[in-house]
Amino acid sequence: MTEKIGKYRIDGKLGSGAMGVVYRAYDDNIARVVALKTIRTELLDGHSGAELVARFRNEAQASGRLVHPNIVAVYDYGEADGVTYIAMEYVDGRPLNDFLTPDVPMDLSASVACMSQLLAALDYAHARGVVHRDIKPANLLITPTAQVKITDFGVAKIESSTLTQVGDVIGTPSYMSPEQFRGERVDGRSDIFGAGILLYQMLTGARPFTGAASVVMHQILNTMPAPPSERHPGLHPAFDAVLARALAKRVEDRFQTARAFLAALTDAQLQQSGGVPPGEEDNERTVLAFSRPAPRPTPPPHTGTGGHHHSAAGGSGAGGVNAGASMGHTASLSASAPQWLVEVAPELQLALSLQIGPMAKLLLKKEAQDAADLDVLCRRLLAHITTEPGRDAFLATVQTIKRKMGLGTAGTTSLARSGVTQPPSQLSQVASGGTALQLSAEVMEHAQQKLLPYVGPIAKVLVKRFAKVTGDPVEFHRLLAEQLPNEQERAKFLREVGA
Repeated sequence: MTEKIGKYRIDGKLGSGAMGVVYRAYDDNIARVVALKTIRTELLDGHSGAELVARFRNEAQASGRLVHPNIVAVYDYGEADGVTYIAMEYVDGRPLNDFLTPDVPMDLSASVACMSQLLAALDYAHARGVVHRDIKPANLLITPTAQVKITDFGVAKIESSTLTQVGDVIGTPSYMSPEQFRGERVDGRSDIFGAGILLYQMLTGARPFTGAASVVMHQILNTMPAPPSERHPGLHPAFDAVLARALAKRVEDRFQTARAFLAALTDAQLQQSGGVPPGEEDNERTVLAFSRPAPRPTPPPHTGTGGHHHSAAGGSGAGGVNAGASMGHTASLSASAPQWLVEVAPELQLALSLQIGPMAKLLLKKEAQDAADLDVLCRRLLAHITTEPGRDAFLATVQTIKRKMGLGTAGTTSLARSGVTQPPSQLSQVASGGTALQLSAEVMEHAQQKLLPYVGPIAKVLVKRFAKVTGDPVEFHRLLAEQLPNEQERAKFLREVGA
């Protein structure tokens, strides 16, 4: 490996792509870690090489003029020792696609928080004449504190530039706008279309346009996807209207600015919550949702290259895995669980998580232990949903589940009429504001310090949440241990806290 590129000391390889290699590097002059993105030397021969360098320089110009907390900063552009490079902010984070599970909607609070940051950054960039042109999950980095960073302005177009001419098709097919497919001149409304595709995917667990490139192109040009509330019945129809406008085929029919898109999204979230604005609980749910990558199927034995590392320059994979609550896993049921429960558990957990967040997994496992049937289980779970709109949305999903199973919906309807008088359990109080039981500050601080090496900054959030659940130190430590990914780590953590 090259030890230095220009003034930058090379400390390791972060990733590589079609364009070049990305290194973790260090600027000795100002004691700063950077991500150094380079162009492959074999690509620089001839006319196409000159165009590639020009596009690379365009990325530096586009990103370099953008200073925003949700955009990866560009520090330097240069050529040294036959290498063309961009030095940019090193981001300790993972690409959004690491947190997306096929057919599993993302937590609503996390989805809206992520999209709100993306739209704020796009509004800033568009006001300065920069269009990204390739908004997709791989180009959004998520830090351990759930901050979003847009990266890879490699196909960005500065409106005054002539590098990208009308007729050039640049972007990723599944996230491209109709005008990009037609090779027409684009503006910020193309990014709005891409952001709409991304929001649809987060809310439903599925991309709105799928298939081979030619099929995707036909869909994007000619068809509208199913409303998201049809795919995820717990969603308020207000999200259908937001996405219908964001994904409009004609640019004139779309949101004209990212700011307008954000305002409509914020209003839809308020309608979902019955007018209650997002609070600390929503922030904690967002951090938890982005604390552990989504589970992936175990691939078959493979002799190719190993995993990737992630950097500010895009790509997939990352360094250490932060462990936390994951909505990609369904609650573990006992071996004697009845078949009806096994069948409904995944959908029921998703519906509950939309209302109370990652605690849904633990609540479902607890309340399902001796539930005689779906109506009994539904009654118990409803006790943990504190808002009327949330209860209505959950009941609507239960009715959908019953219809799929060929069951009558009368029992669910009677639940809605009669209300629920069962008091919330201690566990549900994480979602409803806490409990009078108190752990000592020493116990909480000790648990946080011991949990920190396993899960990173999320330890503080986990300790705070589970301290609301129980005042019993043994139960408190057990709940924390359940958030760790394997049995060995759970056992080690419990030994360390003296449980």
